[in-house]
Amino acid sequence: MGTPLTTAPDVALLEPPGFLMLNYGPGTPVVTLAAHIGYGAPVGGFATLGS
Repeated sequence: MGTPLTTAPDVALLEPPGFLMLNYGPGTPVVTLAAHIGYGAPVGGFATLGS
């Protein structure tokens, strides 16, 4: 993100994420949740095989 101490222009190059990262687009929460489930399910499955 741009700050007054960087050489970036006065306007920030990247907006703050906002509530549920909705400033990055309306699909961001859905994709984030899907990625967490898609990664966590196999990892959780492999973790239960070892115990």
